[in-house]
Amino acid sequence: MAPEYLAHGQLTEKADVYSFGVLLLEIVTGSQNNRSKTSEYSDSLVIVAWKHFQQGRAEELFDPNLMLHNYPNSNMKYEVLRVLHVGLLCTQEVPSLRPSMSKALQMLAKKDEHLPSPTNPPFVDEQTMALNDTFKNPSHPLNVLNSDSIASVSHSSFYPR
Repeated sequence: MAPEYLAHGQLTEKADVYSFGVLLLEIVTGSQNNRSKTSEYSDSLVIVAWKHFQQGRAEELFDPNLMLHNYPNSNMKYEVLRVLHVGLLCTQEVPSLRPSMSKALQMLAKKDEHLPSPTNPPFVDEQTMALNDTFKNPSHPLNVLNSDSIASVSHSSFYPR
């Protein structure tokens, strides 16, 4: 989810672009963007992709299934790296720096177009993620409806009085 949605509940076109970027990263890596519940310090897919990209090790993240039919004359690695690059541009922390959806699609289609360097992705802290998970939990006290205020019996008569 886009950080502005997590923090403020704002749904915008740029939040959709963020989600599209995450989807691109999931396709390239073959991994889902979810944090492991077993590790307190696990990073999101966006952060892992960002770190690998910055260190010049992005190819380590590629889904091996994408590379199965990578023929010697093919530009498959370049194309997959480009998709990852566009995914990182779509997941930048500052929404105004993210491309529009049409621009993101244009960047994917035009293989010879120069791509700008992405800025850092949002580093959503654990408290924000925990709070978001809390409100998704149906048994959380704020999500459980008070049964005293709900009518439990109703009777409808379809005959005239």
